[in-house]
Amino acid sequence: MFDTLRMFHILFGIFVGGTYIFMTLILEPRLRKLGPSVQTPVMRAITPILTPIMAASFTIILGTGIAMIFLLNPGALDTLWSTAWGWDIIIGAVATIIVMVIGFGLIVPTGIRLDKLGRSIEGRPPSPQEAQQLHHLSERVTKLTQTNFVFVAIAIITMVIARYL
Repeated sequence: MFDTLRMFHILFGIFVGGTYIFMTLILEPRLRKLGPSVQTPVMRAITPILTPIMAASFTIILGTGIAMIFLLNPGALDTLWSTAWGWDIIIGAVATIIVMVIGFGLIVPTGIRLDKLGRSIEGRPPSPQEAQQLHHLSERVTKLTQTNFVFVAIAIITMVIARYL
């Protein structure tokens, strides 16, 4: 049972981490350089698929992680606060929860607002106010994504370290 949980935890952790690495370091910077005429349709094509898959992946990661903690330390959760392994797990779990909050609580709603504004001005040039709002929302998504990338890296690093503590 434990090995199955670990396999799913690692598999979906690799998926989420790999997706963030690819999106943050490769895809998004290249799309920004290509401009809104390329970036917008690509992101509109990816987002409706990626968002629920990432939500399901995070659910699996958290669920398997919590289950493994209880299987490893049944009735002894105080070891989370008193061992290096426990603190490592706590830091990784908190980083994962922060990623979820930023991703689904801030990035997704901002992306929806950005997409809605973009759709409202299709076929015409944006007004100066709309252009400013598009720029502001786009910059917000970029900064939030970069911030989330840091927390994804923390989660990955702590979970790898925990394996050896």
